[in-house]
Amino acid sequence: MTYEYLKQFIPGGSEVNDNWFLPLKSEEIVTAEQKLGVNFPSQLRSFYQEIGFGMLRSPEIPPAGYEFYNNNEILPPLVVAHFSKEIIRFRTETIEGPAECEDHWMSNATLEMLEPGDLPFFEIGDSSRFLIMRPASHDPNAVWTPSHIKIEDSFERFIWRLYYESPWFYDDIIEAHYNKSRLS
Repeated sequence: MTYEYLKQFIPGGSEVNDNWFLPLKSEEIVTAEQKLGVNFPSQLRSFYQEIGFGMLRSPEIPPAGYEFYNNNEILPPLVVAHFSKEIIRFRTETIEGPAECEDHWMSNATLEMLEPGDLPFFEIGDSSRFLIMRPASHDPNAVWTPSHIKIEDSFERFIWRLYYESPWFYDDIIEAHYNKSRLS
């Protein structure tokens, strides 16, 4: 799968509901992987190489009056690497205040929910809701919530669904999971 359908959003837009992406230099990806100590999952790495990072907040055909208030940000690779390191540091040190990197924040409550090895690559919103990948797992390209709910089997399909189905399709999966749990 290619991300050709997203190239129209490079360089990014300026309106609240716009999709926008900024391209990356390959050195930026390599530097982040060196900081991380592992390579990004292959599909995330391909996305960084082909598209970059940015926000995907509007579907292909937004309905009249469409408004969306989450970030839905595919984070820059250096921010992903930094937050991943902060998860480990949170387990071994006392951290005052939220983790921060390049105008991105992650709350201590979120750091507490995450496990070493989690890769918080997607900020849903407000520095406390993230989706993650697990590069060392048997399924490194899958997208998860910190509470172990699988959102999608592949990053490529996850991005496709954000654009062609709904920028908040993941909320339906999370809600269905918790509704099913309540009925059990």
